[in-house]
Amino acid sequence: MVKTILLVDRDPLFIEQIRQHYLGQGCRVLCARSQAEAERVLASTRPDMMVTEVVLERQDGGFCLAWKARKLYPDLPIAMVSAVTWHTGLYFSLSTPEDKMWIKADAFLDKPIRVEELDAVMATA
Repeated sequence: MVKTILLVDRDPLFIEQIRQHYLGQGCRVLCARSQAEAERVLASTRPDMMVTEVVLERQDGGFCLAWKARKLYPDLPIAMVSAVTWHTGLYFSLSTPEDKMWIKADAFLDKPIRVEELDAVMATA
């Protein structure tokens, strides 16, 4: 069975890096550059995994997208990525069940990420 990955990020270089990695693994890769575009994809396709940037059109765009994705597909594995920690010192924790309920993600990775790191966290989601 071919896995479908939805990548959501404004950065075309990031999308291309992750896209090439998953295409090389035989996955179907769908890409969106905005929250609205990702929502259109989710309305017609249930991916096996979603990777989204925290900051999309708005600073909380990734969080809003994750909430909407969870309403449609409660068991969808979601990884959130961002350079927020690097730029601001803010840290998003998933260390308690309350954190996971609020953030609606299975993993939070600081950019720049390595694809192997993403593979590892998504394998356990």
